[in-house]
Amino acid sequence: MTQLGTQAAPGRSGGALNACYGKLFGEQWPAWVGGILFGVLSIALFAWEKPWSVADGVRNWGDWLLNAADITDTFIIDPHLYSTSVLNLGIIGGAFAAALLARQFRVRGAPPWELLKGVVGGCLMGIGATLSFGCNIGGFFSATSALSLSGPAMMLGLMLGAIVGLKLLVWEVSYLELPDWMSRIGRSDSAGSSQAWRRLQPLAGVAILAAGVVLALVYDGLDYTTRAGLLGFGLVIGIIMQRTRFCFVRAFREPFMTGHADATRAVAIAVVISTLGFTYLKWADFKDWEVFVRDSFWLGSLLGGFIFGVGMSFAGGCASGALWRAGEGHVKLWVAVACFALSASYFREWLVESGRRDRLGEAVFLPDYIGWEMGVGAVIVLMAIWYLCMTWNERKQKLLMM
Repeated sequence: MTQLGTQAAPGRSGGALNACYGKLFGEQWPAWVGGILFGVLSIALFAWEKPWSVADGVRNWGDWLLNAADITDTFIIDPHLYSTSVLNLGIIGGAFAAALLARQFRVRGAPPWELLKGVVGGCLMGIGATLSFGCNIGGFFSATSALSLSGPAMMLGLMLGAIVGLKLLVWEVSYLELPDWMSRIGRSDSAGSSQAWRRLQPLAGVAILAAGVVLALVYDGLDYTTRAGLLGFGLVIGIIMQRTRFCFVRAFREPFMTGHADATRAVAIAVVISTLGFTYLKWADFKDWEVFVRDSFWLGSLLGGFIFGVGMSFAGGCASGALWRAGEGHVKLWVAVACFALSASYFREWLVESGRRDRLGEAVFLPDYIGWEMGVGAVIVLMAIWYLCMTWNERKQKLLMM
């Protein structure tokens, strides 16, 4: 009996590991799991260095590229040392690794028309993020969590932009006739379909994660401990995003396109959790009160959110969504991220030199006007209204536009 028991144990252990792996990478995770995890990770990021953002790291890539091409001569921190750039690279790497572990990675080509939409969408996202001093993450999610009134203003702009973007996409499908060559896709995804490659993908995913950990240790060994932590955060965020399909485009557009509100509820949950954590860190004076209180209320946030909302609808991914989808192999999002970087860099330089950047709004910190309790309560009520309205629409299908 003892001998049989000891022989059976490895089998049970192996079966448990396989079942755990299947749960993690054989099935997609519920959206609400992503909402809870991102709310907690947002607080941890703020405690580690600063609130989560994406746009300034992407713009840093554009600054570097334009400098390298001798188009501009902007003073920058190199992308491998710029904190948000390191975080963004970690997100791409984490999503890449998660897609490999799930055997879902392949280079997904796109027809010329979709690539053109990626160009337009990326450029609009760069312009919108510059006007609102942040993208869907820094300008809406983290700004709202920081009790900045610019966050809800951008939220309204994002919603209006997503609706207009959806209307344009409906018009495209209904009325626009494209020549065959504009809608024909190449064969860029054929290499990823071989059975041998699918079997090797999990091993490649483990190798990518191991390389990320080693790189974080190298950063730490060179006394760049903050960057090491941000790279680790990025890897985790990328994995969770890929597994939950977490994307703000879905949160703002799906209720009007399909009626589904899973992504909306997840974002609302994340904002509430993040707001509670941010408020404690600021109220207890662990962090400065003015951190991420954007001086873009109301014009910059509203107009920037609208332009960004249209752009993310065209691109098929928001700032964070574009990163993890790029890591998953979507060529259209590679194009969108590149255009986002270049347009954000060029437009910000023009905005600063023209003096118009200072006319976009002012900083409004809610506790300065209504107190800490009412400020937090206002954000929770706003998210609850959004959550309940979109859940009602999911059942009644009253707001559908398709």
